[in-house]
Amino acid sequence: MARVKSLINENVNQLKLFKQQQVSLVHDVTDNHQITADQSGAVFFWEHGSAHDITLPPAVAGAHLKFILKDGSAHANHLVSQSADKIYGKVAVISTTADNTAAQVVASDSGVDKIKLHASSATLGGNSGDTIELYCYEDGLWTCEANLVTTNANPGSIAVLAD
Repeated sequence: MARVKSLINENVNQLKLFKQQQVSLVHDVTDNHQITADQSGAVFFWEHGSAHDITLPPAVAGAHLKFILKDGSAHANHLVSQSADKIYGKVAVISTTADNTAAQVVASDSGVDKIKLHASSATLGGNSGDTIELYCYEDGLWTCEANLVTTNANPGSIAVLAD
């Protein structure tokens, strides 16, 4: 019976540790922020109340980050890669005021160093509930998938992925 109690206590302790690890994977970001490599797999809830940047960790194969915008902002906000890294992928920007959508696709050999956001720009996006996911399958390259909304009626010439 003592052995059974010991095993139950061990399992309870492992569950508590697992729960602590899960909670630490969710972060609120409200101002300039540097993400560290050990935060790979985390979800960042990004508050766009003022202009600020989030700096990404080095792009190492297997890394994954997700950003969910808590609020849109008419301020410039950026995700910035490390100087040796590049970002490429696709961005879809949808208008909230008209039935218009525009997209941007950047190939891996044309990678850029920023993801730019602005809630009301015709060339950008960034409103409540928008998502950005970054995956790294090869050192030095972040693959971006972004689904954004703008309050501008005519999104076009999308430049979310830019230098």
